[in-house]
This record gives sequence, structure tokens and C-alpha cells, in this order.
Amino acid sequence: MLRASVVGRWPVVKLIAPGTVLTTAVILGLLNAALLLWLALSQPWLGVSLHGDPDTGRAVALSVDPAGPSRALPAGAEILQIAPQRGAPVALRAADLIEEPDMLGSGGAMSGFFARQSALHSALSGGEVEITYATGTGSDPMNLVVTPVPVRPLSDLPIAFWTQLLVALAGLWFGAWVLALRLHDPAAWMLSLAGLGLALAAQAAALYSSRELALSLPVFGTASRINGIGTMTFGIGMVTLFLIYPRRLVRGALTALPALMISAAIIWMEFIQWPRFVPMLQGLVALAMLVLLAALAVQVWVNRRDPRARAMLGWFGLSIALGAGGFVLTVIVPVLIGQPPILAQSTAFLLFLVIYAGLGLGVMRYRLFDLTDWSFRLLFYGLGMGMMLGQDAVLVMVLSLDHAAALAASLALVAIVYLPVRRRMSGWLRRENPPSAEAMFTEITEIAQAEDRDTRIARLCTLLRRRFDPLSVAVLQEARPAAVLEREGEGMVFPAVDDLPAIRLQWAMQGRRLFSSRDLNASRRLAGVIGGAIDQHRTYRDAVNAERGRINRDMHDNIGVLLLSALHSSGVERKNLLIRQTLSDLREIISNPAHESWDLARLLADLRAEIADHLDAAGLALDWQAEAPPGVSLSPRRAHTLRAFLREGVSNLLRHAGAGTAMIRITASGTGAEAALSLLLADDGSGFDPDHIRPGNGFVNLRERVAQCQGSFSVQTDAQGTRLSATLPLSAADRKAQP
Repeated sequence: MLRASVVGRWPVVKLIAPGTVLTTAVILGLLNAALLLWLALSQPWLGVSLHGDPDTGRAVALSVDPAGPSRALPAGAEILQIAPQRGAPVALRAADLIEEPDMLGSGGAMSGFFARQSALHSALSGGEVEITYATGTGSDPMNLVVTPVPVRPLSDLPIAFWTQLLVALAGLWFGAWVLALRLHDPAAWMLSLAGLGLALAAQAAALYSSRELALSLPVFGTASRINGIGTMTFGIGMVTLFLIYPRRLVRGALTALPALMISAAIIWMEFIQWPRFVPMLQGLVALAMLVLLAALAVQVWVNRRDPRARAMLGWFGLSIALGAGGFVLTVIVPVLIGQPPILAQSTAFLLFLVIYAGLGLGVMRYRLFDLTDWSFRLLFYGLGMGMMLGQDAVLVMVLSLDHAAALAASLALVAIVYLPVRRRMSGWLRRENPPSAEAMFTEITEIAQAEDRDTRIARLCTLLRRRFDPLSVAVLQEARPAAVLEREGEGMVFPAVDDLPAIRLQWAMQGRRLFSSRDLNASRRLAGVIGGAIDQHRTYRDAVNAERGRINRDMHDNIGVLLLSALHSSGVERKNLLIRQTLSDLREIISNPAHESWDLARLLADLRAEIADHLDAAGLALDWQAEAPPGVSLSPRRAHTLRAFLREGVSNLLRHAGAGTAMIRITASGTGAEAALSLLLADDGSGFDPDHIRPGNGFVNLRERVAQCQGSFSVQTDAQGTRLSATLPLSAADRKAQP
């Protein structure tokens, strides 16, 4: 079931199931490959690998199959002629073994070539033939009678046959795949047409360029025509593609003008005047390449402000430069100046596959955001390879160096001269000037240390502008935890970090290019660094606040109590003692983290003397009972907690309780991991009403201190007095005996 639609001025037949296009192409490709293989194997076989020397004009047997009909022929022998049982012998020339007859240069040479191919094929197909050969210069000719096998073995097909067959199938199937996915796109149709032309040219060339000696005129002539038609069809697809993509340069009948002109040339050369003007095909291919490059240059100019189009054109241009340029320089130009091609045609077809694959990726918009990066990589690889080959040629031809030494010297020069400047070239061509690592570190630190969220957001936007130079920056309201590219690289979302929102960037480098995978990875790394910096700053800030809280508690629970006692002390000697103790505790508070553990028995003795003095000065009695198991020491935190519990509790008792006696009980209980100190401070005062009097900072600080030691704290009060109790677990370090 079909339906028709129109895209622009292009009528498009659109299948409901696009996979049908690809399925049909796969089936047709396999059928053509099977036909091609049948034709290649249905040729008479001598079992000789022949080579034509263009300098001497000789046909030489490079190797002989030991199981073939000509196994008695010595390798390296010059083949002079082949004589059938009936008819005139046919002298063998180097031109008879040429891979591509289009390169003979004249219509007369082409006509003579096909006539000799027909005669040779008739001789080999007629039964026994007599091969006349010579084993060396000046040696007498010798004769060998052989009977060609009517079917060529599959194993005898050269690698060139399979290479060209692979190129043909790849071109056909890749074009069909692109067309199936973008059936509405005229560019996909032109790309598919070029793929069809590539398939026709490569399949035909695979048949005749890998022949053992000769093909019949109907087979060879048909294959030669198909090769020319396929080559020019490839040109039609490529030229028309660049006239309409990525921006339409011509409209109406002008769009079809290149196709009409090339089609007329095909009909004239391949049907009306074949093979008289077939050698002109090489010149027409070169002309089509020039037109294609001109269209590409115009596309670059008209799309200079469109980053997406520039990304595609960069990929297109490099693909054509590497593929078409390589084909023209290695195959067409040498033929036009009367020299043998540098690359065999079977190898040169791989260059067309490079062009085709590059254009296909662009038309498919596959990873469009990465095309610029890939283009630069290909450019730099190509420059490096060109430098190496050019240096090698100069060293061999000018300085007469050995090939191995010249290659080694070329590699060294590329490594020393080219690679160091490659990075600078990349930055210059990309027009990128990212901030230095030092500047980035400073800005990230400022983001992490900002006091409020709005300031952090503003600083983050400034950093992203400096790093990616986008046209616009927008703060997003929705949560976006991951960095992503949007609309083929037009935009990029910088992910939410900590309490900072996600941010959308539009058009990198002020609209000069798309965001790429490289930018995406950079944003992910940047988000990770910013998140780590914020976490580190928060940890630092929490540590500072915790230290401030510790100092505040120690000042309140210890220093305040001692100063208050000194203030109310009537004796000068006692006042001085309390002040000296206050200074000692103050130094201890400041240098607390480095303090050693406290011996429990000694600490309790000091505290009893201190508290007894305070209570005695106030006229209160002390009921003290404390256990200090031998060898038990307290960590600085637990020692300060014990001291604060007693000092703060006694201070509150003196100020608020109205009591006559203070009772203190300190006992050690449990063993091993259950070992703990139980603390109790009680008075016989009037207590307080918890519903009307809230405990002050002293009780709050004590509760926090005990909690930090993984202990428990409670306050009980009634008309008979107040009871403060706490439990402090003893760690393994606390229970360890002192040396």
C-alpha cells in the first residue's frame, strides 16, 4: 500500500513500512552479486597469474597454479602468443591485461582492445590452445599445449574482485538504509542514487578488472557500459545533492540540469559512440568533481552563519577531499598525463566508499554535533600522512636515501615538527580560547564559597559563559540531574549541582558551532568539580561551626564557672588560684585537639578539690562518692564532658537551687564494650517548675556534649531538689591502662 506526498517540489513515494526499501535493496544486491559471481566463474581458466609491464609491453606469468592446466609453464616466462586449434594465433601484449580499458586514452585503442579480448576469449573457449613463451631475453621461444578448464575455481578469484563487490554492496545498502529512514528527504534520494551508481560501477569493474586474461565481447562490452553509467550516475547524485543540500542553491528546471547533461553524455558515449569516446569518461569524472567542489564552496558561503549546516559541510568537504581528491590524484590525473595510475582501480573504489559514507552520515544527521570534531581529526590525520609521504618521497628522490631510512626519518620529522603544533592548530582552527586551569579553579572556588544561592548561580552562569561562550544562558526551573545535548547540538543543558539549578546554553562560540560530545564531557567534569568544591566547602564550614560551638560550650561550662567563682571569692589567694586555673583551661580549650588522654583517678581528684572549694566558699556541704577503676584514662572529649557536667551543674546549684548540700556520685559499671561512667549531681534545694522555667544554655550544652560521646543525659526536678544524671560510655582507648 502506497501513498504519495510532496516535499518542496519533489514528489516522493512513501512506503508505510520503510524497511521495505532496505529489504528490496538487500535482495537485489545479493541477486546481482550472485549473477556477478556466476559470470566470473563461467570463464575459461588457464591457472596463470599474468601481469602486463607497461614499460616493455610484455605479458609475464607472475605465478602458475600447480593444479592448473598450465602447471608446466615456468613462472616468470614471457607469454608471446596464444594459438587456437583453428584460426590465427593472437599475440599477447601488456595492454591486454590492463585493469580498466577506459585508461587506454583513445577510441582506436579501445576498439582494438575489445577486438583482441574477443579473439583471446574465443581461442580459450575452443579447446586446446598452444602457448608460445620465452624464459629470458634472447632465448628461443617454446610452445606448450594446454586445455583451459571451462570454469574458473572460486579460490582463484583475486582479492580485488571481493573488494569491489564489497564496495558495491556497501554503497547500495547504505544508500537504501538512509533512504528508508528519511524517505521524505530529497537529499536522501540523491544519496541513494549515488549509492546505486557506485554499486553499478564497482560490480562491473569487479567482473572485468579481475579477469584472468579475457572476456567475451558481449560480457566485457556490457560490463564496460555499466561501469561508465554507474560512474556518471554517482556524479549525478553527488552534484545534485550539493545543489539542494543543506540549502537549495537552484530551483525548478535548473535542479535537473546537471542530471540531464550527464545523462546525455552517458547516452552519447556508452550507446551511440561506444567505445569511440569512452576515454573521455575520465575527463568528465574530473569535471563533475570540480562542479561538485564548486557547489560545496557555494554551500559553505551561504551557510556560513548556520552552525548545523557548517558541521555537515565540514564533514562533507573532508570526505570529498579525501575520497574524490584521492581518486582524482591517484587514478585520473596520471592517466590524463599519459602515466599509469598510482592506485589500482579496485583499491581506488574504496576512496569512493569513503565519500559515500561521509555524505551518508551527514544526510542522516548522525551525531551532527560531533561532525566538526571528526572533520578536524580527519584533517589532522590527513595532513600528518601527507607530510610523511611527501618527506619520504623527497628523501628518496632528492637525497637518494634507502626506503627504510627515508620512512624512519619521515616519521621522526612528523613527530618532532608536526605533532607539537597540532594542538595549537586545532585551537586556532576551532577559534576556541577556553579559560586557563588557574582561572577555572579560582572561579569554581568563588562559586563554592559564595554566601547565598543567588550569588552562586550568577557566578556559575559567568563561568559557563567564559568556558563555552554561548549566545544565551537560561536558568531552568525543572530538575535536570544529567548533562544532555538538545536539538542536534543547538543547546546543551548543564546539570543541576547540589542546590544549584540546571542551566541551558544555546549555540556555542556565539553561534559559530554546535555543542559537541567534547563539550558534553567537559560540562560533566565541570559539574563534578563544582559539586566536589561545594561539598568540601560545606564540610569546612561545618567543621568551623563545630569548633566554634565546642569553644563556646567550653567557655560557658568551664571558663564561665571559674570566673564566676573567682568573682565571688573573698580571699585573694583563692581568687588568684581560680584565675590561674582559668588561664590554664583557656589554653587547653584552644589547643584541645592535640591534648593527651586524662587519667580518670587524677581528674576526679582535681575536680573534687575544685568543687569542694567552690561549695565551701558558698557555705554548702559536699557529699562526694566516686569510683576510679585503676588504669582507666579518658579521651579529651570525655574528660571535658565530665568536667563540664560537674562545673555547670554546681554553678547552677549555687545560683538557683537554694540548697544546703550537693551530692555527687560517679561510678563505673559494665565491662568490655558495655563499660560506662554513671554521673549524678543532686541537691536538696527547692527545684524548679519545668512548665514555667526553661533550662538555659548550660543544660543544652551538656546535653549536646553527652550526645557527642554517645551517652545519655537527663534532668529531674521536684520540691525536694534537682537531679542531673548522665552516662558516658568508655571506649577501648579509655579503658587502656596508661604506661
